[in-house]
Amino acid sequence: MLYGKWRPRGFEEVVGQDHVVATLRNALATDKIAHAYLFSGPRGTGKTTTARILAKAVNCVEFTEGEPCNACSSCEAINRGAALDLIEMDAASNRGIDDVRELRDKIAFAPSDLERKVYLLDEVHMLTAGAFNALLKTLEEPPPHAIFILATTELHEIPATIISRCQRFDFRRVSIEAMVARLGFIAEQEGYVVPEEGLLAIAREARGALRDAITLLEQITSTYGTSPSTDNVLESLGLVQDDRTEKLAGALAGRDLGAALGIARDVAGDGIDMARFTRETIDTLRERLFVAARERAPEVGVLTKAVEELAGADFRRDPGSAVPLEVACAAAVLSQEPSSPSVVTAEKLQSSRTGQRPERRAQARRRDPDDESREERFLRELYERCRMTQPALAAWLNGSCEVLAMDGEELKLGFYHPIHMQKIANDGRTLVEQKAEELLKRPITLAVERIERSAPASRPARGGHLAAAAREMGAKPVEPAASSPRARASEEDS
Repeated sequence: MLYGKWRPRGFEEVVGQDHVVATLRNALATDKIAHAYLFSGPRGTGKTTTARILAKAVNCVEFTEGEPCNACSSCEAINRGAALDLIEMDAASNRGIDDVRELRDKIAFAPSDLERKVYLLDEVHMLTAGAFNALLKTLEEPPPHAIFILATTELHEIPATIISRCQRFDFRRVSIEAMVARLGFIAEQEGYVVPEEGLLAIAREARGALRDAITLLEQITSTYGTSPSTDNVLESLGLVQDDRTEKLAGALAGRDLGAALGIARDVAGDGIDMARFTRETIDTLRERLFVAARERAPEVGVLTKAVEELAGADFRRDPGSAVPLEVACAAAVLSQEPSSPSVVTAEKLQSSRTGQRPERRAQARRRDPDDESREERFLRELYERCRMTQPALAAWLNGSCEVLAMDGEELKLGFYHPIHMQKIANDGRTLVEQKAEELLKRPITLAVERIERSAPASRPARGGHLAAAAREMGAKPVEPAASSPRARASEEDS
């Protein structure tokens, strides 16, 4: 396979994980090698590859400048997959306590062909509770010749006791620019001639997984030959190449709702995949947004809202329906209508009373349930999805933060307390990014920030329709006696 042929053989070839590579190189150069490492992150980002390079580096007899030589007997044995002391175990199929006990019984034996034994446990989150307990004992008292490398795509399912005994490295999704560069290099070496637009489409479709991108390149060249056109690439990926994406983006930028709805219906009538068409339109809008932001054009707000609304369109119930796209277009256009004078006056009055700037007030104020912002709806849904997977971690999201930004590929959450922020940033990052990606339907990177909690809104008048009617008739509410504990408790509960 093409991916296996071009799998990185040294740290310098690892793409998009500079923060991991730099730390490992420094540790190797100073001979500060840990006995256990934990590599976490999305699939296809280089966790297993980096683990094998690390295994070569700690056993290489000609190790220089942070790189294994790939020429000594140890490096060659690992490259061929013939090293007896590099033990790779798939925890998804060897997940029981007996499997870990067998591993633990053999670890005490000295290495046979390498200087150090390296145990690579892939998908380690699949281990049972008993197996984790058995592994914990091994991690606490490892022999000096053994190194453990645990790899997982589900960090939130790893017990904290295991994480605390490992050096942890979080692998990130590979950027589109880095993937295009790597794909271009591989294509050149293989004699492929692929247009830049085609490589860009492959990189976008891979959603941050370089392994998937290389596999797609191989599939496309197998189907269309060594010189596929951009149309061939898009056809193979099932992507939309339709000039109506540009027309729809223009209609939304010009706030022409009638034209936008007409385009949406025409596309649906042609039987085109509406979800893919919408994603292509989002990409077009993002390109316009980047240009508008650089030029400080007045349409930045319109384009930002259009990207936000189209990204939230849900086609799962009826993939061929134009309704989700139509609703998103309407929300994007109508939300940009100028405010009436009375509304503006009320906002200015509220700003003068609270002393808050208008842009900060939009973030800080607390709305009624019927007037929630999209950010608040998103955060509530994010919490619910996280709670279904990992209730303990999700609890740190409940009422502890606000959405500061959710456009593009970054989700920025502002936390009121450092402990909540640290818990989500350290232990809940992978969970939050995965669930946010499911909701927003694009790769997401979590960023956190410490903010101050705003003062709660003034308390509404107590009572229901009967109390309101009584007030209209001239009645005055009577407060409970301050000396009554029961009255005070009732007041607090209400």
